[in-house]
Amino acid sequence: MDNDQTQNGVSFTSLMSALPADRIVRDFPHFKGLRLKAEQLLKSLQEKGDGNQFIVVLNLSARTIKKLDEEHQSSLGGINYRFQWEGTTGLIKVVPSERHDGITNQISRAIDMKLIAMGLRWSEMVWTGTSTYKSTAGAGKQGDQAFLPSIRCPNGLPSGSWPTFVIETGVSESLPRLREDAKRWFIMSQGLVRIVIIMSIKLTEVTFEKWQLAPPNAPCPLTPAYLDRLRTQPLNVPPLLSQPVPTQQPYSVQEVYVQPNNVVGAPLSIPFVAIYDRPLGPGEHNILINANHFLEITEKLF
Repeated sequence: MDNDQTQNGVSFTSLMSALPADRIVRDFPHFKGLRLKAEQLLKSLQEKGDGNQFIVVLNLSARTIKKLDEEHQSSLGGINYRFQWEGTTGLIKVVPSERHDGITNQISRAIDMKLIAMGLRWSEMVWTGTSTYKSTAGAGKQGDQAFLPSIRCPNGLPSGSWPTFVIETGVSESLPRLREDAKRWFIMSQGLVRIVIIMSIKLTEVTFEKWQLAPPNAPCPLTPAYLDRLRTQPLNVPPLLSQPVPTQQPYSVQEVYVQPNNVVGAPLSIPFVAIYDRPLGPGEHNILINANHFLEITEKLF
């Protein structure tokens, strides 16, 4: 695990970690200049279908952070983006097209269909979209989608609780940064986020990776042999407890690669107890997304 910075006893992967070489870094002078940079970046992404998605913004005031966090329609002139920050530094991920939101929505719908088949009610499937989650150390983050079980919102919304399951989506050049974002969810939530699925989109392939934390008693560092044992377990459930940052060891449990008419690595297993934070009930079981599901999830992308 990369512990690049520490604030108030909480360690973070740096907002600068694993960004593309051509990421944009600038001080914040005014929103007009930031919108112009975002427009240029979006145009490049749409023309190439890949490339840098990220703008690092330095020296942000609390007021500017609040606006970037809460006023998506006006902050960047209607450009779709995700925002996270740490202290006075912000990281903007520009969303290049509806392909990005479309596949994120499709995988969440596939999970819903599995849950409905088990007899769960709609009220037990709460997706919070790009809602912002904040740590106590001056940092906040938006994902592309997040799942909140009923047990974590007993009094309704807003819940004040961390999601159990998060989805992060990006273009292929963003894959290294998406992996850092998966680690960041575990760190900021002290392990209360159980699973992060990251999706990396190319024109002819989509890569899915499922990330979680290793058990607290795992060898440190994780050895290849131990990782192989974890990854081949039929039922690999992440730790179902809060996990302090010093003991966290995130890893990719499983990868699935989807091309037109071809899927490698399916089925993808999502442990029910991990995303619902409770034992299985009658008729409930782990969620399996098989090869046919992946072909349907990605059908409109190819």
